[in-house]
This record gives sequence, structure tokens and C-alpha cells, in this order.
Amino acid sequence: MSASFANTVVLVTGGSTGIGAAAALHFANEGARVLVTGRNEASLKASAARHANVGYVVADIAKPADAARSIEEVRARYGRLDVLVNNAGIAEIAPLSDATVEHARRTFEINVLGMIETTRLALPLLRQSKGAIVNVASIVADQPFPNMSVYSASKAAVLALTRSWAQELAADGVRVNAVSPGPIATPIYTPDKMGLSAEQMDAMGASILTLVPARRFGTPEEVAPVIAFLASSGASYVTGAEYTVGGGIEA
Repeated sequence: MSASFANTVVLVTGGSTGIGAAAALHFANEGARVLVTGRNEASLKASAARHANVGYVVADIAKPADAARSIEEVRARYGRLDVLVNNAGIAEIAPLSDATVEHARRTFEINVLGMIETTRLALPLLRQSKGAIVNVASIVADQPFPNMSVYSASKAAVLALTRSWAQELAADGVRVNAVSPGPIATPIYTPDKMGLSAEQMDAMGASILTLVPARRFGTPEEVAPVIAFLASSGASYVTGAEYTVGGGIEA
């Protein structure tokens, strides 16, 4: 086991499955103590069960009280926070004609507002540790896909926040970067999560792959090391950056 994150504490929102779970396991394997949050206790338990250094808290990032409870759990359990990975998010598909107020509000409450509140509350701990923030955006922030306008806009907001916070927090020694995954095979790409039929999902997947030079979906395990790098001392002079993990697709 490498010990590059020994004696560090990492909080991963949306850490029950997919990229969040892979990042949590990667950090734990590198020696970190990790707390993951999410709404589904069963999947959180499964994520935490993969390593003794991973704990969990059931919390809905869209609820300010839950965000506050997550940070208080970090403070109570570990007394410090070195890395915040803002990964929690949803990716619902909706053409403009179906992009209702409810759809837009749900997307922004989880993908943007919850991230802002979690980071705001974590800031005192991150300032103390001169820690790192890694925000998970998406290639669609720069290259929006049809029928994903609201989701694309939410991830563009993540990039704007990343770049602004990087400038704002540099004097505190807190670095802020973003990882923009391309098509990654995670539970978010399922018919029920995206509100599509199986046939529509197949058609969308085939269409997306025509844009990817690598001609395949990536895996969460291919994103996790990039998140970890940006949180590591090896990226000590990197802040305000966007790292694309998309098999050659342009961001």
C-alpha cells in the first residue's frame, strides 16, 4: 500500500457508487481516512465495506441541514479535513420542452447549490489544513449535448465556481480544481436514473461513442486516480484547472 495520503482525511459526496465510490477506495488504499455521503444507506454500506478506512453518513446534499451534518460528522470523527471531493450529482435527460421548473430546480439543488453549501461549511477545516477541493464537472459543461441543457448548465456552473474559488482561496493555501469526466460506465447511465427507455439509452450510448476517439466508455477506476492526483502534493502548484478524463473527447 502506498501512503501518499497517510494521516489525511477525505470527504467524498455521492460516494456510494460510481466515481465517488472508486475515488473513496483509491484514497483509502493510499492511506487516507475517508467519509462518503449519499442518500442510499445500502449502497453506502457496500461502498464503505470495501475498505476499513471508509466510513459513511446518510445525507442528501440538496438539504442544507444534511450538508451541515456531514461536515459536523467529519469534525467529530476526525477533527480535520484535508480533501473535499464534490462528486454528488444527477444527470437527468430532458429536452427543453420537458425542462420544467421542477427538473431545473432538482438538478441545480443537487449539482450546484448543495456543492456550494457543503464547500462553504467545510471551508474553516480546509483553511486549517491548507487542503484541496476537487469538483467533479463533466465534458458537457464545455460541449453540451442535445436534451441535456439543464444538466450541462449545472456542470458549467461547477466549472465557474471552481475557477472563482481557486482565485479566492489561493491566499489561504486551499487549491481548487475540477475533473471533467467524459462517458463513464456508472449507475448514473441507467434508464431509471436518466428517465429514458432501454432503447433510448442504447441509442444515446451509440451516439456518444461516435464522439469518443477511444471508442469506449471509461470506468470509475480511470477517473479516481486523476481526482487523487489533483488532491495530492504532486499537484501543489495546480489550482483553477480542469482535467478532462474522456478518452480523447474534447472539452
